[in-house]
Amino acid sequence: MKFLQLTKKFPYPPYDGESLLISNFNKILKKNVEVLDLLTFNTIKHYFDIKKYPQEENPYNNIDEVFLDNRIKPVDAFVNLFSKIPYNISRFISGEFENKLKDILKNNSYDYILMESVFLLPYVKTIKKYSNAKIILRSHNVEYEIWERIAKNSRNIPLKLYTLYLAKKLKKFELTHINKIDILVTLTDRDLKKYTKNGYNGKSMIVPAGIISEIKPQKIDIKDNLEVSFLGSLDWMPNIEGLNWFIKNVWKEIIKDMPGSRLHIAGRNTPDTIKQMQNQNLVVHGEIPDSKIFLNSYPIMIVPLLSGGGMRLKIMEALALGRVIITTSLGTEGIDAKDEKDILIANTPKEFIDKIKFCYSNPEKLNKISKNAISLFQNRYNLNQMVESFLENISN
Repeated sequence: MKFLQLTKKFPYPPYDGESLLISNFNKILKKNVEVLDLLTFNTIKHYFDIKKYPQEENPYNNIDEVFLDNRIKPVDAFVNLFSKIPYNISRFISGEFENKLKDILKNNSYDYILMESVFLLPYVKTIKKYSNAKIILRSHNVEYEIWERIAKNSRNIPLKLYTLYLAKKLKKFELTHINKIDILVTLTDRDLKKYTKNGYNGKSMIVPAGIISEIKPQKIDIKDNLEVSFLGSLDWMPNIEGLNWFIKNVWKEIIKDMPGSRLHIAGRNTPDTIKQMQNQNLVVHGEIPDSKIFLNSYPIMIVPLLSGGGMRLKIMEALALGRVIITTSLGTEGIDAKDEKDILIANTPKEFIDKIKFCYSNPEKLNKISKNAISLFQNRYNLNQMVESFLENISN
């Protein structure tokens, strides 16, 4: 099998969920296919010098990149109000990328084009014109639904109206273009049902997000003070939204009763508004070299997700490491974890406060939850089996 993968940003280093998902998947995919090539945007927001890509981490036969300034520009966002193409999508439309894609397809023969996310859908027409390869879209989440949820949670009326308008355009674009592909891959059953309910009628499959974890989990040890972690890309709106909500409504209450507790925050592109919050109870680490080492350092991980979609890769990492995860019901979408067995679920400030205090008061129960989390990961999210199943299904 010969694959060409298209990505909207260079999928390394694996510091965020999307890069982690692609990097881990590719490590197993490469062992099972003849050719794996990459055409990627290299953006200002997530720029990576490909010359520094460690050879031992590189699964690709060939890599082509197109530099892209995809920063959000207020004037462009305003002008886009009068366009049929959603602003989110228009930021990834590039003549240079299209020309590079044409050249690659003219000079190579592929069996499959693997598009990572709906942001690459504008290039389906070009692919069909210059290649007979089957087009696979791996949807990391239902994009328009993220913006619907952000709008629902927003109290800023102008932002709420703009976000609703954007979500409406995204939905129309997503559902119009998705039937032009050959195979749809989603991370969760819920996302697939959402697409089929809205008109997708082609071949589809569910391939949950899996990760490769080679670090030995640390034993859960609650000492005199709680050490809690948050890890996520802090240039992604749902992460910022959830973290700000948690600090304002939960953490401020926690430190009143447990003043020695510390919340450790790590994430790519940490904004100044978060950095300025740093104090004795809130430690801002910024971008870290290894997410697994960071997570393994603290017994409890919080994922206060209020909007967003798909499957949370950081939760998968934390499960593999046996961390005690406190997240919302939304955070567990696509993950077969049960409250107070494998994970702790909280949806309101009071529930988060109660679950954090539960951790402090019941250290013996946390080790049971930790063991269950590791077992769940090992039994349900084996990446080797997922890739084998993916290749078998696309061939049939």
